[in-house]
Amino acid sequence: MTFKEDRAQQMRDDLEAAIGHYMVAVANKLLGEGLPVASISSYGAYDDAGQDAFGGDVEGSVEFASAFRRRLFGDSRDAGLLWCGVSGWCFFCIPEESGQTLLQSARWMGGGLMPDPGRVAAFRSEVQLDADDAGSDERPFYRAPHRAPGALLQRLAVFDVDDETAESWDYESRFACLRNDAYQRRVVNALTADKQDVVEVALHSGELRALTELLEYVEGAAPRDDARELARRLSSDLSSRARDGRGSLHEHREAYTYACERR
Repeated sequence: MTFKEDRAQQMRDDLEAAIGHYMVAVANKLLGEGLPVASISSYGAYDDAGQDAFGGDVEGSVEFASAFRRRLFGDSRDAGLLWCGVSGWCFFCIPEESGQTLLQSARWMGGGLMPDPGRVAAFRSEVQLDADDAGSDERPFYRAPHRAPGALLQRLAVFDVDDETAESWDYESRFACLRNDAYQRRVVNALTADKQDVVEVALHSGELRALTELLEYVEGAAPRDDARELARRLSSDLSSRARDGRGSLHEHREAYTYACERR
């Protein structure tokens, strides 16, 4: 690899990381509003000619759980928030087998190339209220594709640091920890909520086993100890109640006890 090629690769890597941190900042805002953010993506190849068909270069995305997408936009749609390094944020919603492209379905937010995460969250709220009329179908252009990647990198640098996740400098680890913490807060709040009803739910034994297997998976995969322990205790509670019957409802509450300690 020549010196020039090495510098170009370093720029691609740096842009991917910086865009990733911007996606983390937006995802963190959306998670704080209770949304089911499932993943983020980042693409930093500013010199990729394959992006010319889209009229762009670098990009990133914030994606939601499929059940949330289906509930809002129907079973046969691919939908999400995309950040384009030329035109800023858009929302896209593509019906399956429609032949429609992302550009054809895009509703553009406007408001600059790198709006504050709070403004992106507000745009998402507009989309949820009326996806067909949120934003504009007229695409804005804030910079030329493939041009001045160093200047773009400098502008993105403001999103590189987040006090809440200063221990994790790569964007994927930061996102994983923030998502873990957001869902842990939701679980703790649900377990310790006031005036909870006793809900009768009929389960096949296989369904209960499947649920405890999923909780076991969370116990092994979660990036934080507290989330792993909550998953372990909740699995234990469900299995014990299934064994001991309805009368053990108030006896097997290890997850509740642990959640109360962490409120």
